[in-house]
Amino acid sequence: MNDPWKEARAAYEQTPIPQELEFAVASAVRAGSRRRNRRRAIHRSLTAALASCACFVRLVNASPTFAQAVSNVPVLGSLARVFTVTEYTIEDREHLIDVRLPALDMEGDTDLEQRINTEIQARIDQVLQEAEDRARETKAAFVATGGDPDEFMPIIISVDYEIKCQNDQYLSFIITKTETLASAYSEYYAYNIDLQAGKELTLKDVLGPDYMEVANEAVREGIAQRAQDPDNVYFEPGEDGFESIDEDQTFYLNQAGNAVVVFEKYEIAPGYMGMQEFEIPLPASVS
Repeated sequence: MNDPWKEARAAYEQTPIPQELEFAVASAVRAGSRRRNRRRAIHRSLTAALASCACFVRLVNASPTFAQAVSNVPVLGSLARVFTVTEYTIEDREHLIDVRLPALDMEGDTDLEQRINTEIQARIDQVLQEAEDRARETKAAFVATGGDPDEFMPIIISVDYEIKCQNDQYLSFIITKTETLASAYSEYYAYNIDLQAGKELTLKDVLGPDYMEVANEAVREGIAQRAQDPDNVYFEPGEDGFESIDEDQTFYLNQAGNAVVVFEKYEIAPGYMGMQEFEIPLPASVS
């Protein structure tokens, strides 16, 4: 005798999931992940407030309203250097776009402020347009090869930013664009500013005239140390491996004031290693 419960369960498991539901699940997962990240950030900020003023920096960058409110406070206003100027989400059949974009607010140096803000907006507009074009092309190719348009899973595109260093002398923040289809690929755009001099910093400014040698040595030592773990693999020099940083190497300053050079995914190591970062302590002659 057939078990009606087993028959019902088998029928349930064989029922196809509607494509509308698959898309809704993808959207909900993305939104839920974002909410969890925000809750964690808020929790970390409140905890840190008991120990230091780092909480203030996080609140400024988490809330445009808060940043606007404190920007006119004589003593605290000088800390409100970066704030969220644009935040939106777009969801359709081709892509899920999630953007949180910063703007720079500098007292007494409007030319630098305007130039950086204009560059940020133009750069992000361009990368988003390119990502949207790829999403349309990918879907078109999927359909052209016999795929059902309703079965195409949207590309996820995320733009966000993070402050890496903020003190009386330096402000360093990065904007990250992540594009996810079968796998995730991220790009960094770093902005490093000398607040006292009112200019953008280069690695040479931070590490001195021998910055390339100093950085190369730190990266080689970092690779050698990490490579002791058999799970960490780096390309060999001469075979797409690390040989030298570029003159315009991407970097940011961490809270210790040290430079951290950044290599994109696949640049010096296999994709599973992800982006690679190496901290470079300031030379004694500079520090």
